[in-house]
Amino acid sequence: MGSKKRKLAIHGGRKVGRCVLKYYHQRYSLFSRYDEGIEMDDEGWFSVTPEAIAATHAERVSGSAVVVDGFCGVGGNTIQFATKCSHVVAIDVDPRKVGFAANNAKVYGVEDRIDFVVGDFFEIAPSFKFD
Repeated sequence: MGSKKRKLAIHGGRKVGRCVLKYYHQRYSLFSRYDEGIEMDDEGWFSVTPEAIAATHAERVSGSAVVVDGFCGVGGNTIQFATKCSHVVAIDVDPRKVGFAANNAKVYGVEDRIDFVVGDFFEIAPSFKFD
């Protein structure tokens, strides 16, 4: 039987899974600061909200004191919320994704406006007091 190793391609000095190559070519629409140190796993390429769409979502809650991003993934929406709101609570069950989101928030200079939480939103949410 053949090897089941993940196939990688190198683009711009970075390794990406072959399954995400078409998304790699759209990297600047996902994160305009991609070349400044953005980190993602393969799933992040498929699930991150493109930056322009995330910015539009954030505009709708602009000025809010606190926004909860219950499934923050690699931080696309979280970052944009942090540019428009006083504070963001970013939650994800995957600690690697939370790490990527924290790194990416730092790239955008908004990490001080975000609390990152590793956990299951459905288990954590009942303890929150918010509108």
